[in-house]
Amino acid sequence: MEEDLTHVRRKRLTTETGLVCLEDYPYTVSIRLHNKHWCGGALVSRQWILTAAQCFDYVTKEEVSVRVGSVFRDFGGQLLSVVDIQLHPDYKIDQYYPEHNLAMIKMNLPVLPNARIKPVSLPSENSDLPPMFGEVVVTGYGSVTTGQIREGVFQELRRMIVREVPRSECRLVYGNDYRLQQDHMCLQSIVKGVALCAGDTGNPAVLFSGLNRAGTLFGIALFSGTEECAFKSKPGVFAKVSYSRGWIDKILMGVVSDHDHIDSADSGENAIPFDTE
Repeated sequence: MEEDLTHVRRKRLTTETGLVCLEDYPYTVSIRLHNKHWCGGALVSRQWILTAAQCFDYVTKEEVSVRVGSVFRDFGGQLLSVVDIQLHPDYKIDQYYPEHNLAMIKMNLPVLPNARIKPVSLPSENSDLPPMFGEVVVTGYGSVTTGQIREGVFQELRRMIVREVPRSECRLVYGNDYRLQQDHMCLQSIVKGVALCAGDTGNPAVLFSGLNRAGTLFGIALFSGTEECAFKSKPGVFAKVSYSRGWIDKILMGVVSDHDHIDSADSGENAIPFDTE
């Protein structure tokens, strides 16, 4: 079945020249509400996913599931339930532009890392995205042209290559439409007319460079600016992962034992191997 899908997985996506295979972005997941795609997220350990806190305003863990290991949004890979949702302690649901807009969600079982399921590295604490150093890629399963999350079962993973927009420039672009916080950064597609859209909240922004060819997670998507995503000119607003590194580490250290660290040779008694369905 997987061999039959190879040509489908490699077809053109987001940009005219962009090709996306899950092996290139194996940390990307689909977070689902009532079994429909809701937000993006990044696998940061065998059992924990980092995403945006706003995805879980007035949402319980029983309503949420996660699809990992599939280039398709609605089938393939593994569909896991969620046993815990940890919102950043300084995230305030009643603020319109909250700081610390991050959440960690725990899947019911640890996954077994392989070519299509692999946690992404985290940046050092309080570090900023290096200017013009490597390539920053945003991946996710959100909408393409409108504010409606796509329907149908053949929706695929897409990518957007971005550059960082200076905070001063981003403030001028948004004016009073969005208040940038200390732990926010602005990222804009290098291709005109490509942008975040519905279902892209929580998408990971990962830096690929000579220092870490597997990628380092620097941002989590928060705000897209408009419903007509294909025509937008404003950059997306992302939460800086490094500014919450201490909180993330505390959660991971509380649940990760020595044998739970990423090890491709570790079969993991309770781990779930990839299944193409």
